[in-house]
Amino acid sequence: MIVRIIFLLLCSVINPLHANVAVEELNALLLKKQAPKAFAQKESAEAKDLSKNYYFAFIYRSTCPHCKKFSPVLKDFSKTFHIKVRAFSLDGESLDGLDTTPLTPELFQTFYVSGGYKPTVPALFLVNRHTLEAYAVLFGEATPYQLAQRVHELKQHIEEKFND
Repeated sequence: MIVRIIFLLLCSVINPLHANVAVEELNALLLKKQAPKAFAQKESAEAKDLSKNYYFAFIYRSTCPHCKKFSPVLKDFSKTFHIKVRAFSLDGESLDGLDTTPLTPELFQTFYVSGGYKPTVPALFLVNRHTLEAYAVLFGEATPYQLAQRVHELKQHIEEKFND
């Protein structure tokens, strides 16, 4: 009889502890689930701003293996985030179905000389649609993650520059 009473007392003490742990774990999972939503909303706002106010200037040469490797990454990124790509060719040839414009001396001056950059392909710039200011995103090929990371970092830098 005493054993039953002790058992019942232990059960009544232990069960609420387990219930609290379960509730705490559930709350932690719910908080984790809500955190990505807030992050996604921030990312979504950033993507909308990029789509509305910027476009990519992609400079390439049709025979460049790095340009050929990077072009599908850029096309997929621009399609996913609705960012227009203006492609400029050094040799006048198209690459991977991109609508191409020859790189004029004026554009070369804008993208490379004014920024103090070495003429390298592939080169990707983020151009403000309103001010036509060009920001170097990368030179050479990149993975989708590297491209997204670089664009995000550059966008933060631009915001900090103009909010100071």
